[in-house]
Amino acid sequence: MNSTVGFWGEPSSTDWCEQNYEVTYYIAEFFNTISSLCLVFMGTFGSIMHSDGFDYRFSLCFRTITLIGFGSILFHGTLIFPSEHFDGIPMVFFLLILFYSINENKKEKKFGKWFPITLFLWGFIFSVILVLLKGYYENEIMKLVEFYIFQGSFFLMSICVYLHIAAIVIRNLRKEKSIISLMILGTIIFLIGYLGWNIDYHFCTEMSKILNPQLHAWWHVAASYSSYSLLLIVMFDRSKMLEKNPKIKWVCIILPYVGLSEQYLPSKVISESQELLIDENYHIYLVK
Repeated sequence: MNSTVGFWGEPSSTDWCEQNYEVTYYIAEFFNTISSLCLVFMGTFGSIMHSDGFDYRFSLCFRTITLIGFGSILFHGTLIFPSEHFDGIPMVFFLLILFYSINENKKEKKFGKWFPITLFLWGFIFSVILVLLKGYYENEIMKLVEFYIFQGSFFLMSICVYLHIAAIVIRNLRKEKSIISLMILGTIIFLIGYLGWNIDYHFCTEMSKILNPQLHAWWHVAASYSSYSLLLIVMFDRSKMLEKNPKIKWVCIILPYVGLSEQYLPSKVISESQELLIDENYHIYLVK
């Protein structure tokens, strides 16, 4: 909500319900900016906890979550229209990488090289269109057109990815109680956060008359946790397909991660009494 003008000048991007420059002269939306650190944290935490024994695609997903967090900090901290793309474009590529991981989760590749190339080109073309529209950022109608094009596309992509993950859980992981719990938890947290996002965007005037609970900031918290949780489900399924005996483990009760048997961790030191066996599918086993 545009109330005062601070260090970054008059807002030219999507302006959320939080009062601008209310806390400090140098940060446009203080709470929305600080809450974006949740994305940075979850992406970094995921990268550290899953550094060994997993496909590079998942490392790329975690790094993209971190990038989304930094982009969100830049966006909400300045409210300059071009900075909005540093938040939105990484979100698109996160979904595309996740979509690739969902569909290529078997031991043998289902599609050829054309599949990841097509997904990358789709994301690249979509990003170029968004960047080209920045020339019209002073036009309020064009800003709304771009906003709803992005939000509509992102919503449809998110639904598609979620339904694929739900199908994986029902088909492959329905007997895994920890995965069912994680799926339910991630879904509930996402829906609560998304409800808050919509209330913040569509009912800002009414809400501000009473008390602004900073629902968009809470959306960052919900989105970071739910996206991380759903990514873990995809990782678990992939690891189970590769017979790596995955388990859902927890840090401080609230932070889940996928743990593998020690024999599948490449960083594990091999003793002199063990031999390294590599089968025809390049799976690594330790034999005593």
